[in-house]
Amino acid sequence: MMSTSSAADRGPRRVGLILALLAGAALLVLAASARSQVLDGPSDDSSANASDGSPSDAWITTKVKAALITAEGVPATSVNVDTVDGLVTLHGSVSTASERASAEAAARSIKGMGEVRNLLQVVAAPAKAAIEVSDEALSKAVADALTADAALADSQIVVTSVNKGVVLLSGSAKSLSDHVRALEDVSRVSGVKRVASQIQSPDGFVDSELWHDGEYELDLSERFAASDLWLTTAVKSQLLAANYTPVYSINVDTRRGEVTVFGVVDSKHAKDAVVAETRKVPGVRGVVDALQIVPPEKESAVAEKDEAIQAAIAKRIETNHQLADARIVVDVKNGVARLSGSVVSPLDRLTALTLTRTTHGVRALVDELKVGPREVSAR
Repeated sequence: MMSTSSAADRGPRRVGLILALLAGAALLVLAASARSQVLDGPSDDSSANASDGSPSDAWITTKVKAALITAEGVPATSVNVDTVDGLVTLHGSVSTASERASAEAAARSIKGMGEVRNLLQVVAAPAKAAIEVSDEALSKAVADALTADAALADSQIVVTSVNKGVVLLSGSAKSLSDHVRALEDVSRVSGVKRVASQIQSPDGFVDSELWHDGEYELDLSERFAASDLWLTTAVKSQLLAANYTPVYSINVDTRRGEVTVFGVVDSKHAKDAVVAETRKVPGVRGVVDALQIVPPEKESAVAEKDEAIQAAIAKRIETNHQLADARIVVDVKNGVARLSGSVVSPLDRLTALTLTRTTHGVRALVDELKVGPREVSAR
C-alpha cells in the first residue's frame, strides 16, 4: 500500500532580519538590545519554518548557538547544540551551576523550540591568571580574526566598539550561517568576555545554506560558513538511514568540520557503528565520540499496523510547511518505512527522514529520496 504526500506550490518568502540602531546609547544597552535582535523568533521564510509554521530543527540549532554566544555568563565554545523534532539538547561542560542555568535559559529564549534537554555537566575549571587586554588591542585582534576567516569574505562585518572586553559587532552578513560564524570567531579571541551583535542578516536560511554543489572536501569548513550545517545534515541523514535507534538519543554538532556525536546508545557495537558511519561522510575532518552506553529498558512490544503507520507518516509530511515543494511517496511493510520521490534540499531530506523515523511504530527506514535544487525539482 502506498500513499503520496504533496502540497501546493509555494514560493519561499524572504524576510530579512531588521535590527534597530540605537545611536547615542551606552554600550551595555546596545549589547542587551542586540542580543534580543539575534534571538528574535522566526520569520515567514519557508527555509526556516517547518510543520504548522514552526521553525526547522536546523534553524532552532543555529539560533540557539547565537543566543549562547551573546548571553552573559555562558562559555558557548564548550557547549554542543542539536535539535531533533523541536527538542533542543545541550551537551558539554560549564564551570558553575549558574552557567548551566544561563545556557538553558538562553536556549529556551528561542521562539518555536519544543523543549530543552540539558546534559551540561558542571566541572570546576582550573584557576587561571586573568589576562587583561586593552580595548584598543582587543579591537585590533577581533578585526584581524574576522578578516582572516575566508568564509566571511562576502560579508561586511565590523567592530563597532570594545568596552572592557565586551565586543559589539555591526555591519551585514550574507547569511545566518555567516552571522553565527562571525560571533564564534570573535568569542574565541583571547580577552573577549562577551560578544554583542547588531549585524544585519537574513533571519531564515538562504539558498546557499540549503544547497551545496560539488564534492565535500576536507577544507570546506575554511571556505564556507554553511559547511558545518551541511555536514551536520549529512551525518544525521546517514545515521537515520542506518537505523540507529532511538533517534532522539543520538545528537550531532559540527564545528569547523569536526563532528561531535553525543547522547545515548544501547551497546558498544552501536557506539562504534555510529562513529564509523560518521567518518564515512565526505568532508568530516574528525569525530569526537561523546556517546554514552546505557542498556535499554525492557519494554513490551506493541505491533502497529502498517496502514496506520503509513498514514501517520504521510500526514506528518503533508502538514509540514518546510516540505511544501517535496514530492514524497511513503510505503510501509512490516514496520519498515520506505521513502521515495524528491525533495529540494538536503535539509528537507533530513526533515522527511526525521519525521518518518520518529513516527510511532517505525522499526527501520529505507531512504530512496532524490535531492535536487529548487529550480530543477519535480513539481
